[in-house]
Amino acid sequence: MQLLTRFQNTRLSGLVLLLVMAGLCCGAAVQAMEQNTVFLPLKINSPDPQRLTAAADTALEEALAEQGYQAISRSEAARVVDYRKSWPPGAAVLRSLAKTTDADYVAVGSLTQLGASYSLDYAVFDLLQPGAPYTSFRESDSLEDLRRLLSEAVGEAMSYANRSFTVASIAPAGNERIDAGAILRKISTEPGDLYDPAGLRRDLKAVFGMGYFDNVEIEATDSDTGKKILFRVEEKPLIGQVVISGTDHIKEKDVRDAANIPVNTILNPAKVNDAVARVRELYKSKGYYNTQVAATINYPNPESAEVRLVIEEGDKITIEEITFQGNTAFEDDELAEIIQTGTYSWWLSWLTEAGVLKMDILNQDAARIGAYYQNHGFIEAKVGSPQVEQKEDSLFITFPIEEGPRYRVGMVEVEGDLIEDKEQLISRLQIRQEPFLNRQVLREDTTRLTDLYAEHGYAFARVFPKIDKTDQGKRVNILFKVSKGSLVYFNRVEIQGNTRTRDNVIRRDLQVKEGGVFDSKAIRTSTQKLQRLGFFEEVTVTPKPTLNEDQMDVLVDIKEKSTGQFSIGAGYSSSENVLVMGEITEDNFLGTGNRLALTANLSSKTARYNLNFTNPRIFDSKVSAGFDVFNWEKKYDDYTKDSTGAGVRFGHPFFERWYSYYGYTIADTHLTDIKDGASQVIIRSKDINLTSSVRFSLVRDTRNRGFSPSNGSRNSVSVKYAGGPLGGDAQFTKVEGSSSWWFPMVWETIFHAKAAAGQAFANEEDKLPVYEHFYLGGMNSIRGFESLSISPVDPVTGEKIGGDKMWYGTLSVIFPLLTDMGMQGEVFTDFGNVYGVEDNWDFSEIKKTAGVGILWLSPLGPLRLAWGFNLDRQEGEDSSNWDFSMGGTF
Repeated sequence: MQLLTRFQNTRLSGLVLLLVMAGLCCGAAVQAMEQNTVFLPLKINSPDPQRLTAAADTALEEALAEQGYQAISRSEAARVVDYRKSWPPGAAVLRSLAKTTDADYVAVGSLTQLGASYSLDYAVFDLLQPGAPYTSFRESDSLEDLRRLLSEAVGEAMSYANRSFTVASIAPAGNERIDAGAILRKISTEPGDLYDPAGLRRDLKAVFGMGYFDNVEIEATDSDTGKKILFRVEEKPLIGQVVISGTDHIKEKDVRDAANIPVNTILNPAKVNDAVARVRELYKSKGYYNTQVAATINYPNPESAEVRLVIEEGDKITIEEITFQGNTAFEDDELAEIIQTGTYSWWLSWLTEAGVLKMDILNQDAARIGAYYQNHGFIEAKVGSPQVEQKEDSLFITFPIEEGPRYRVGMVEVEGDLIEDKEQLISRLQIRQEPFLNRQVLREDTTRLTDLYAEHGYAFARVFPKIDKTDQGKRVNILFKVSKGSLVYFNRVEIQGNTRTRDNVIRRDLQVKEGGVFDSKAIRTSTQKLQRLGFFEEVTVTPKPTLNEDQMDVLVDIKEKSTGQFSIGAGYSSSENVLVMGEITEDNFLGTGNRLALTANLSSKTARYNLNFTNPRIFDSKVSAGFDVFNWEKKYDDYTKDSTGAGVRFGHPFFERWYSYYGYTIADTHLTDIKDGASQVIIRSKDINLTSSVRFSLVRDTRNRGFSPSNGSRNSVSVKYAGGPLGGDAQFTKVEGSSSWWFPMVWETIFHAKAAAGQAFANEEDKLPVYEHFYLGGMNSIRGFESLSISPVDPVTGEKIGGDKMWYGTLSVIFPLLTDMGMQGEVFTDFGNVYGVEDNWDFSEIKKTAGVGILWLSPLGPLRLAWGFNLDRQEGEDSSNWDFSMGGTF
C-alpha cells in the first residue's frame, strides 16, 4: 500500500542516494529529501464534523499536490492512527507509522471550529526525537481561507524536514555605499526556497551586472534552520574627478552636461561608455562627424577613481548639396522647400544651424516628400532612405524617388446611413475640388463627415473612404461608406481639478447639457469658452463611454492658474516728468468668476484712482453687471482738474461674437488754480461741474488671445450722451469707433492694421467741457509723441485745448524675436490728427511717425516697449519718444 509520495520506490531511493553521494546533482538530493515526511489527515473538532472533514481533506490534498505529494486517505490513516483518542498520537504510534512508511518525519494537525472561527494546530515530529516537535498555529474567520492556511503549514513542515537543503536567510555584505535593498532586488532566491546553486549563480551574475562591484562571491553556511547565504561584494571606488580635454569648438560645460558623470558616485564602466556615446552624438549634432572620444580610468588611490574623456575634434562637416533622384513632376527647388534639412550658408548657418546633418530630421524629410507626392496624386510614389556621402569636408545627400503614375479624382459618392441628402453631403467634400487625389484632403473630408455625424448625436459614427483605381485615364473613384451607429445622449457632466473656481462658474459656460443629444461641436465650443475665461492653464472636455451604448459622460478636467494680476507702467515726458501707472486685479474673485480691480496713475501732476467690480454672468445669465468708483486729479499748465464719481454698467451678447454694453456715470468735476489769461474754453468749463451721462457700446472680438494676437479682429463703436433728461451741467454727445485686424503671414510674421475715429457734439453751446475733448499721442494711439500731446491750440493763448474730432491709424508687422521666450518685435507706422471745434476734417494735415517696438510676454507679465520717430516734425514737437508699459500676475 502506497502511504507516501509518488517517489516512495526503494530502487529509486537507492539511485537518488547514490547520485547524492556522487555529488552529480543537487536537485536530485532535494527530491530524495522530499520523501522523508508523511502527512496525516487532520483531526476535526466541530459540531458538523462531516462537512468540515470533507473540506479539510480536499484542501490538504491540494496543498500537498503543489509540492508533488499524494495525500494519504483518511481511511488508510485510520488503520494506523485512532482519531478518537487524544491528539496528537503518542510516540509509540508515531514509531509504528515510521516503520510502516519508512519516513523520518510525521506531520499531524487538528482543525477546530469555534462558532464562526477556525483554528489550525500543526506539528512536525522528528521520529528520532518525538518529544520535541516543531509546532505552528493559525486561525481564520472564514472556511474559504482553509486552503491558504494548509498551504502555509505544509510549506513550513517541508522546510523543517528538509532544513539542510532550505535557504534560511539571504543578505549582502561588504557594501558601504550601495543600499542593501538595491542588491536584494537583484536576487531572485528568497528565504524558504530550496537551496539551488544554479539559481544562486544566476543571482550572482545579476548582482555583478549592476556595475558597481569589482568582485561578488557567495558564502553559504549551515544552521539549524537551513543555509545562510551571504553575497559578499567588493565595491568599485568613487569617482573623485572627471577631466575633459580637447574641447575647442564646443564649450566644456556642454560636453560635461552631455557626459553626465557625477563625481562622488560609484564608478560604473558601463555608464562611462554611455557617456562617450553621448558626447560623440553631441559633436555630431553640431556637425563634427570625425570627432574621436575616448575614456580612460585611473586610480590615484584604492578608494578613488579619475575618469578622463579625451576628445580629438575633427573639422566641421556640413551639407554641401542636396539632390533628388527620379523626380520629374516637381523641380528640385520645390522639393527642397518641403524638407527641413538644408545646405550650409555662411550668412545663416551660424544662427539656425542650417547645413548640419541630423539623421532623425533627414528621415522625417523623406516622409515629408512621400506625403507631398501622396497629396498631389502620386499614390504609388516611393521615397527611399536618404543616401549620405562624405567627400572630404562636405556631405552630399540624395533622396531616391519613384514617382509612379499620377491619378486624377474621378467619381465621388457617399453611401450608407445618410442623415442629409446625398448631394448635400457630397457638396461638403473638398476632394471634389482637387484635380488630383490628395491624401490630406481625403483625411480631412473623412474627419469632416465624422464630425458632422457627431454634431448630430452619432458619437460612434464611422466613415470609411474606399479608393478604386482605374488604369484607364489614371483616375480614382472615391466611395465614402458611412455607418452612423446609435444616437447618443449626454449622461453626466463631471468637473474635476477646480479647487477654487466654483462649479456653477464652469457649468454656465458649458454648451453640453445633461440629457441632451451628443454634440461634438458643443464639446469644442465648451473648451473654447472655458479657455477664454482666463482662469485656467489647461482645459480638456472629454466624452467618456458608459455602460449604456446610447449614453456618454463628459469629463471637464481643468488646471487652475493664478488669476490675480498687477500692471506697472512707467514713462517720462517734459510735462509730467516721471509717470507711474499701476493696476491690481483679481479676475476670479473668491472663485465666483467676478472681477475686482484697483487702478492708480501717479505723477508729479496726476493722481487718478479707480475701483471697479464686474460680474460677467449675473445670476448665471448672459448679462454682465458692474460698478466703478473713481477720483481723478490732474494738474495742467493752466488749471487743475479734480473729478469724483461713480457709475454702473451692463453688457450682454448681441449676435455671435458681438456684445453690447450700457452704462450710466455721474461725475462731479472742478477746475481750480486757473491761470490768469487762460483760454476761454478753459474758463467756460469751470462752470460745468456735474456730468450725468449714459454710454452705449457695440463690440465684436474674434482675437485668438488678448495680448499680441496672431489672428482675428476687434471692432467697436460707442456713443456717450450727457445732459438732456439726465440732468447735470454738461450737454454733449460723443461718438467713437475703432477697428483692429491681425493677419498671419509667412515665417510666423503678423500684419496688424488699426483705424479709429471720433467726434464730439455740444448739445448746447459751450456745454462741451475741455476735458471731454480729444487728445492723441502715446502708447495707445500715435507712438513717438508724448501722451495726449497732439492737440489743437488756442489761437490767442497758444494752449492745447483738444479738439472735437480725431482719427488715427496703425500699420505694423510683428515678427518673432525669441520664440522660446515669447518675445516679438514690431515695425510700425502711426498716423492721425485731432481737429479743433471750429475746424473741419482735414486729411492733408497728418501727424506721422515710424518706429520699432518689442512685445514680450515676460515672467512679470505683458511688456511693451516702443520707439517712434516723428516723420514730419513741426515747431515745438519732439523728434522722437520712447514709450514703455509692463504688467504681471500674482
